[in-house]
Amino acid sequence: MSTTAQPVKHHTAADLAKFEKQMKREETMDSKNLKTAQKELAHAEKAVRKTEKSVDKSIHTHEKAAKYEHKAEDRLKEAQHRLDDAIKNERATAKNITVKQNKAKDAHAALAERKIDLQRVEQQQEVNAARRDERLATFSAPTSTTTATGPSAA
Repeated sequence: MSTTAQPVKHHTAADLAKFEKQMKREETMDSKNLKTAQKELAHAEKAVRKTEKSVDKSIHTHEKAAKYEHKAEDRLKEAQHRLDDAIKNERATAKNITVKQNKAKDAHAALAERKIDLQRVEQQQEVNAARRDERLATFSAPTSTTTATGPSAA
């Protein structure tokens, strides 16, 4: 391996101006690229914040919907309980109506029996009154044998 020294090139003023101009363009491009990258980063950060905010809003909306669902479920359970109570009450009152209708029917039957009993008693009273009148008539009526053959005729 031999080391050979390379000759040092001397640059002219025009070369130096070109080189400085090239370096300035690269620096400008780097600066523009850096600003663009910073803007893109800012946009990406803003998009992340926006999506995080959207996620938070969705979570809040979900929690609100879940809370509403629980309240609705509670109201539904309460309404179902009231419905069950109303059904029980309706059945109890229907049974009560049936019981009272049966009692009313029994009372009407008892009334009819009492009317029949009253008619029998009235008929019996009329028969008994007629018998009493007949007995009274036979008791107080003069008999023909007693007057004609009685002790005063002798």
